[in-house]
Amino acid sequence: ETHEYIHHQLDVVETPQELFSEEAIQAIYNFSHGVPRKINTLCSQSLLDAFVQGHKIVGESHIHRVINDL
Repeated sequence: ETHEYIHHQLDVVETPQELFSEEAIQAIYNFSHGVPRKINTLCSQSLLDAFVQGHKIVGESHIHRVINDL
């Protein structure tokens, strides 16, 4: 359900769904246990982390970096 939730949120803001790798989505689920607030926090912070690093796709490493900073 985390995968569908993230893709729905990206659809709402008309953003390409390919922004998160499958590994990143799995890492988000593992940390958030499907809690929407935690998912949103991880997604927004990891998008910023990827942007700062010049990456177009959020990978698992971005998620772990954000988790370590929380």
